[in-house]
Amino acid sequence: MEITPKKTNLPAVKSSYDVLANVPAEEVWLANFTSDNTRVAYRRALREFIVALGLRNAEELYGVQKVHVIAWRDHMKKTGCSKGTIATRLAALSSLYKVLADKNLCSINPVSGVKRPKTGTAGMGSGKTPALTPAQVRTMLDAPSPTTVQGVRDRALLHVYFYTGCRLSEPGSLRVSDLRKDRDYWVLEMTTKGDQTNTIAIHTECQVAVQKYLDVSGHGDDRNGLLFRHVKNPRDKKPISRTQFYRLFEKYARIAALPTGVTPHSARATFITQAYEAGWQGEDIQRTVNHASITTTEGYNHTVKRHRKSASFAMNY
Repeated sequence: MEITPKKTNLPAVKSSYDVLANVPAEEVWLANFTSDNTRVAYRRALREFIVALGLRNAEELYGVQKVHVIAWRDHMKKTGCSKGTIATRLAALSSLYKVLADKNLCSINPVSGVKRPKTGTAGMGSGKTPALTPAQVRTMLDAPSPTTVQGVRDRALLHVYFYTGCRLSEPGSLRVSDLRKDRDYWVLEMTTKGDQTNTIAIHTECQVAVQKYLDVSGHGDDRNGLLFRHVKNPRDKKPISRTQFYRLFEKYARIAALPTGVTPHSARATFITQAYEAGWQGEDIQRTVNHASITTTEGYNHTVKRHRKSASFAMNY
């Protein structure tokens, strides 16, 4: 079975919204995921599937068979999708059809038994997210102004990214009280993926940067208030958005003249890589960055790309 995508994108995308609007279990399915990133990725995957197969209504979605899923998988391979993308999209589709089958809206989960690409340790260190060198990180940390509230705030935020390896939106939920001392260690109590709490002991430089921001901003005594706030309107109780965090990070990456492709996720990859370089155990790094699997943590480890130790350099023909 061949998949022939529609020639025009706009009608196809529009139809995917129409189809999803008539799937009563869709919001229930997405509500099971506490991560905004997962919800966005899974909804996008489903729309890609609807568009690729040209599904016109919910009944056609319910009638999908395994052969259609296999054809979609093969189509993604032919069009150059990465193994990770294919695996994520199939996982999204499978989770939806499990809900639909449980609600008797379809007879089977057509994704069950469909072979998915392996994305485990074979790809360690070969991810697309670039890790930065210590010198690049230092340039970026020093990029915000040290004399303005915004600059001091942004310095503190960049320190949190590079010294905790947190995900893009996680600093947005931090409260002032989440910076505290636990015995002899300063810690940040992060709310992470899956609504879990992850208490991270932080480097002194990170603690100093965050504390300086609280001192300069004047809201250090507001223990229940947001830690990172809008500069123009500090009383705004709305958290800084994911998009704003992303743009802020990109801004300083540009100022630091870093290569194209550096994103907030690069801070996570850098944190993991540098921890491995320093000799820390994978289990300790996994716990700090709150990965469910050590395999996921190892996938960010760019130290396996030890080009400087390539056996090729030993050749002397």
